[in-house]
Amino acid sequence: MNLPVESRLITQLRELDASLRDARIDYALIGGVAVNIHGHVRATRDLDVMVLVEDSDALHDQLQALGYEAIDRRDDMASYVRKLDRLDVIFARRPINRALLARSAPVEYGGMRLSAIPVEGLIGLKVQAMSDDPRRIDDLADIIKLMRIHRGSLDLEETRSYFKLFDREKVLDEILRAIG
Repeated sequence: MNLPVESRLITQLRELDASLRDARIDYALIGGVAVNIHGHVRATRDLDVMVLVEDSDALHDQLQALGYEAIDRRDDMASYVRKLDRLDVIFARRPINRALLARSAPVEYGGMRLSAIPVEGLIGLKVQAMSDDPRRIDDLADIIKLMRIHRGSLDLEETRSYFKLFDREKVLDEILRAIG
């Protein structure tokens, strides 16, 4: 009997999770994998995680040991590549991101027990990404899908606070009208 071949992304995630657990670096999934975890299945080709800013050097060392190369490393984010693998990191430095990381919850994904930020925070990060680069229309589509899926349980006050932070409350109101 042939066993299914594990996707490259799941293999990358499994290796990253084991390495960060060994180094005792807490992290939470954000980005496309977190979108999938929160119920909107879509293709993604990279991993996105959030870690505490004080763990940035330890994370860098772990990733270098795994063969990753830093292509961008700043105070609040970093991007790493290894052949076809890409990993983007947001460093939780500001209170709002630290709170999201602290509120991350365990989830089952790809046969692993991982941690993902709450859906409201994921929407907030997508609002930020859209604000930083208006061409990121896939983020708007993710927001709409996530809000539709979670409309009965979504903390709208928290969600609105993210839209307000980036002066995008009108966008939220349009989404709420559209999804009913």
